[in-house]
Amino acid sequence: MIRTYSSRAGRLSDTNRKYLDLSSKCLVELGYVPKSARPCALDIGFGDAKSFSEDVLVNQDIIFIGVEPYKKGFARAVEFYEKHLPKNLFLYNGCSIGYLKAAKQRFNFIRIHFPDPWPKKKHAKRRLISKEFLQLLSKRIVKKGQVQIVTDSAIYQDHIEEVIKAQDSLVLAENSFPISYKVSTFHDKGLKKGHTIKEYNLAKI
Repeated sequence: MIRTYSSRAGRLSDTNRKYLDLSSKCLVELGYVPKSARPCALDIGFGDAKSFSEDVLVNQDIIFIGVEPYKKGFARAVEFYEKHLPKNLFLYNGCSIGYLKAAKQRFNFIRIHFPDPWPKKKHAKRRLISKEFLQLLSKRIVKKGQVQIVTDSAIYQDHIEEVIKAQDSLVLAENSFPISYKVSTFHDKGLKKGHTIKEYNLAKI
């Protein structure tokens, strides 16, 4: 499996290590999806967990499963859980593709905000958004479920639009999922750099 995230890790603090070593109740195993009458949202790559944590608190009627490969951001999400004990948050530290392939239940909403753009042409195959990945996502959402992708990378935007046209599992649609989100660190950086932020909302055909 080609890795779709870079090797950046960031220096872990003692606090980060403390929460990474903790057997927190929010931690789930590969592919685990809690059974609940509430709608379930999968957040792929929540970064430093700042906006993600706010989203969990604001949307308590939604179950959140956060999948993040980077240790630092993941540790911060675990720390947030331990301090607030939200009943609607579950976390998995690892690859989103492996998690999705192992998942037995379907999601109401899957969001991917500011994935690694891999801007160099030779690294394009490492981009998470691909024809095959969108096909996988379509199998993991309910009939009226949606997928949301947000990026400020012009190169990645062109790539995403090409990929959407190359497959027939998901189509562009109006966002109909009632979830609010705060502006993340990456979103804010993109705005400060003057980048155009594009949001792609996709629905199953």
